[in-house]
Amino acid sequence: MTTRVRGVRASAALALVVGLAIALAGCAGVGRAVVDFPEQVDSGFSSATRDQLDAALTDALALSGSPGGIAGVWAPWAGTWVSAAGTTEPGGSQPMTTDMHFRIADNTKPMTCDVLFALADNGTVSLDDLVEDRLSGVVGISGITLGQLCQSSSGIGDSTGPLASRFAQNPLREWTPMELISDGIARRTGAPGDAFVDSDAGYVLAGLVAQAVTHESMQTLYDRYVFQPLGLRSTSFPGPADVALPEPAATGWQALPGPDGALMCDAPADESRLSNSMVYTAGGVVSTVDDLQRYAQALASGALRGERTKDAAWQTIPLGGDAEAWQSYAQIGAYQLGPMRGQYGSVPGQMAAMLADPESGLTVVVMLNSSTAGAAFIQHLAMKLAAIGSKAPPADGRELPAQGLPWSVEQMNEQLAARAVCQPPAPQAG
Repeated sequence: MTTRVRGVRASAALALVVGLAIALAGCAGVGRAVVDFPEQVDSGFSSATRDQLDAALTDALALSGSPGGIAGVWAPWAGTWVSAAGTTEPGGSQPMTTDMHFRIADNTKPMTCDVLFALADNGTVSLDDLVEDRLSGVVGISGITLGQLCQSSSGIGDSTGPLASRFAQNPLREWTPMELISDGIARRTGAPGDAFVDSDAGYVLAGLVAQAVTHESMQTLYDRYVFQPLGLRSTSFPGPADVALPEPAATGWQALPGPDGALMCDAPADESRLSNSMVYTAGGVVSTVDDLQRYAQALASGALRGERTKDAAWQTIPLGGDAEAWQSYAQIGAYQLGPMRGQYGSVPGQMAAMLADPESGLTVVVMLNSSTAGAAFIQHLAMKLAAIGSKAPPADGRELPAQGLPWSVEQMNEQLAARAVCQPPAPQAG
């Protein structure tokens, strides 16, 4: 059952708390970030829209074999919906709640680029700098710029995909950044700037550059340039030995292949405790649905960008392959999907996605506490929630945005069904 656990009055109270946190952060010497987004109406959605959103989240749990999930949709003209569904473990009795911390996976990537772009804004680096000039001792990175690392056009191959089974089977192992980078470099896909290729190794390399030029840790840099300016008080970047999530926490699960190669759906592995060193600055941040909502809106609107980088941040390149023309990738390390901007991904045990439209204000955040179905599943779930929210009837005195989305609920249902895992066998005819 899906339960709405937070009303709009609590949402308004949270906004006041976040505003106070940002003000205090500014007094402590951290620049205050102003998120310029359409004003959110102080009400819930219509019952029909709520029912659709509840059903979308519940259906997604069944299709993905996930015990539970958390999601939020914010439509400034219509209302807010933040809900938790299911339980923390398969067959368990502890319900999911919307204040739980979870691993945000690839949504970390634009945060890493926010740090690099902030260093470009203050003159420490330029996005056109060559990585080899900023980071010595790494072989195979000739000709790659800092901007190409963030736009995933460096030519460095993916490291996470080939290592995914090892990550899931050994979640407590601590990986060094160079292990991840070396694997990606060994899987080069082309010359720098040639094309988009999703590469976690590139964002790990971006994190190492940021540390090398500042002589500070990524924990410190995220805090200074992302978390504090936005008042993200429940967001953190754990150390590699900090394997447990802060409480309250969403547990994580993944069905691993058995001896016969089939997924062991009846006995998923508990991936709740893991070292984020397996993804590092490509996926290691921990957050909550409320914090990730604010970050998604800040990212989409360019709230953290200065004069030197505001135009470069959302310069996009095509995804290539069979991707639609309305899908592209921005230099800030995020996707442009029609009018919406954001990221999505998975780590062992959890999947998360965020999308926000800076024009209409429509925002979606969703996580599931199983990674079995894969990252594309959570992407299409976020897009489905966005499609539902985009058609929510306006509240009194508001108008439905003129611009719609280039995808439909029905199309996303097809995508989700195609990626379903751990489904019960079909009944025998007879």
